[in-house]
Amino acid sequence: MRLGNYRVEIEGHEVVGLQDDLSSLTYNRESNTLFATLNREPLLVELSLEGELLRKVRVNGVEDMEGLTHVGGNRYVVAEERTQRLLILDVPPQALDVATDAAASLTIGMDLNGNKGFEGLSWDHRRQRLLVVKERDPMRVLSITGFVDARPGEPMQVAIQELESSDSPRLFMHDLSSLSTHDETGHLLLLSDQSHMVVEYSETGRPLSLLGLWRGMSGLQKTVPQAEGLSLDSAGRLYLVSEPNLFYRFVPGK
Repeated sequence: MRLGNYRVEIEGHEVVGLQDDLSSLTYNRESNTLFATLNREPLLVELSLEGELLRKVRVNGVEDMEGLTHVGGNRYVVAEERTQRLLILDVPPQALDVATDAAASLTIGMDLNGNKGFEGLSWDHRRQRLLVVKERDPMRVLSITGFVDARPGEPMQVAIQELESSDSPRLFMHDLSSLSTHDETGHLLLLSDQSHMVVEYSETGRPLSLLGLWRGMSGLQKTVPQAEGLSLDSAGRLYLVSEPNLFYRFVPGK
């Protein structure tokens, strides 16, 4: 992807209608829109590709939503950071609230240490797996199979594999805030809020390129303050959201 060639096209756009806690990001190819979460108030929000608020969806029965990814159709997976509970949600196009009572769920319970849990999710279409990042203490990148594609009424055959942990020299960031997969190449993008960067990794875990989020890098006039969500669209454009309510779009250079 050569992230070093990307340049900011929309910088620090304030999402009107949202005041704080904008977190997580995922792209829905079918609607050609983005979805994000608010972690204190249990809301999913739908955004245009220009960062305009289209819809708010209240999610009943969840706390501290941090991770979000679109799987296909109306299906999304969300993560509760502190409990490390994953839930599969059905979010119809016009819905303004959804319930979680009947939602399929999976609780991991790995390194439970409060507000340093699951921060980001990404559905890997190529390999049909759910990728999860744990923020820090320690940082982890996990691959989960057998959960999203489990058949109702049948026992789950869940397998969890660690792709990267904090003792890996290839994971040189201070924390992990989000991640996204690039379907065309199978490459993985990891976002670090504290290190102000997005790093592209090959399928074998080798660092390939870097997008700096500091002032003066990638055409930015100001450093991205607190990057919390990352996603790619079908045209290869890269989107970020940052607390409190800021929206960014980066495009590949020619």
